[in-house]
Amino acid sequence: MSQILENIDDPTLGKLVERWFAWCNGDAYPARKSIEPLELGQALPFVWICEREPDLNSYRYCLVGEAVNTLYGQGLRGRSLNDFLSSKTANLLKERLDDCLEAGHLVHTIGAQTLHDKRNVMVQRLFLPMTGAKGELDTILGCTKVTDTISGRTRQETPAQKATYRNDGTRIKVGNATLTMYSKDPLY
Repeated sequence: MSQILENIDDPTLGKLVERWFAWCNGDAYPARKSIEPLELGQALPFVWICEREPDLNSYRYCLVGEAVNTLYGQGLRGRSLNDFLSSKTANLLKERLDDCLEAGHLVHTIGAQTLHDKRNVMVQRLFLPMTGAKGELDTILGCTKVTDTISGRTRQETPAQKATYRNDGTRIKVGNATLTMYSKDPLY
């Protein structure tokens, strides 16, 4: 667990990772039903939960914190990726979510995002796999938090990073994040 916590410098994300490990309670992955919202503390506004929907070949958001809704300029609860993202961005995000669940890895990304009001910010994200109602690894506890603003440089000049960890917190690899997110697909 220490490598992931050593690499996450935001205290809100760090506390969420600590809770994720506590919710494992001896299992390889925590069950969604083990989440206690009060235990999310300061992370609650930034947290989201999505479930894989094989029939739709997509993911649907079941819970979305208010800061995430504000970031996207719209409510996301009950919506699938294709409901609010372009097909290209939805497919790229789906691939990242699929990788997280299929490999059972924890993922931490840092990268630029263009908000719905066209401001550029730095966003940190966590993707933490969980078991859903059927006991299968089909749910992701996520966190999306703006941690800095980008001023005086373009989004493309801003470094991005993706770190992948085993379910015990051991780092597997660090690389460049390839998915650039938009809160709303740009018109330009």
